[in-house]
Amino acid sequence: MEVIVITGMSGAGKSSAMHHLEDMDYFCIDNLPPNLLPGLLQSFAETEKEMDVLNSNRNQKLAIGIDIRSLVRFGNINSDFLQMFPDEVNHRIIFMEASDDTLVSRYKQSRRNHPLAAKNNLIAAIRKERENLKELRGLSDLIIDTTEMSLYELKDFLFDLLTGDGQEELMTIFVQSFGFKYGIPLDCDLVADVRFMPNPFYIEELRESSGLDAPVKEYVLNFPEVREFMQFARRFFEFSLPLYQKEGKVRLTLGVGCTGGRHRSVTISEELASVLRDMDYRVFVDHRDIKRDPVGGL
Repeated sequence: MEVIVITGMSGAGKSSAMHHLEDMDYFCIDNLPPNLLPGLLQSFAETEKEMDVLNSNRNQKLAIGIDIRSLVRFGNINSDFLQMFPDEVNHRIIFMEASDDTLVSRYKQSRRNHPLAAKNNLIAAIRKERENLKELRGLSDLIIDTTEMSLYELKDFLFDLLTGDGQEELMTIFVQSFGFKYGIPLDCDLVADVRFMPNPFYIEELRESSGLDAPVKEYVLNFPEVREFMQFARRFFEFSLPLYQKEGKVRLTLGVGCTGGRHRSVTISEELASVLRDMDYRVFVDHRDIKRDPVGGL
């Protein structure tokens, strides 16, 4: 089991860090009272044993957020906190901070209240928090100063830190075939309209089949315009997907539509998914309308 504790100054990026860790498959719990940590670790340890029985090699990854509100309510964290982690638990405490001027600027932009601002003005609240967190800062394994960091730079920093391989994280891509007559899926980031391709519906022996069946695949993919489309799609993916990643996108949904969502869109979705897997993306495919009654159209 791997445990990351995210703590530090309010406004330094703890919430953003937790979101990034969630995207990296960490189970995230924010604002955890420190006294609940032993029970939480015990529960996860029992789950890990069950996973071992099922021959799962997946290491459980847990991220815990602790901020000044927990410390005010439940008391400061001292060296006893470290004793809560069993020896077999790989844990790190990451303390996030930024300059006073940066924190003031971020709070003014967000228009949110500082947790200690009820009895203090903003700059006094920031200084009081910094003083209260001194001991916790001294216990931390890593201190991240986000004064000059953007959200994307923080994400890249955490990914490099926690994977240790310097490899760029690849997006998860969901490919969904659909029929335009039933509506475009609401969560699509990109939509490919393949109604320009020859329609197997008009071939009587293919009408009752789907785009998963070999005869339909052979029919659709045999046309030169379809082969040219697939070449174009690969070039488009090679150009655009790294740019989406650069902007911080971790998942992308590609909709592929034909008239009824049973023939052309299904075949092309499978082919596009194969191209994306060849590019080392993690890909999931869903055929939303494949079980609907086959209907004709352009």
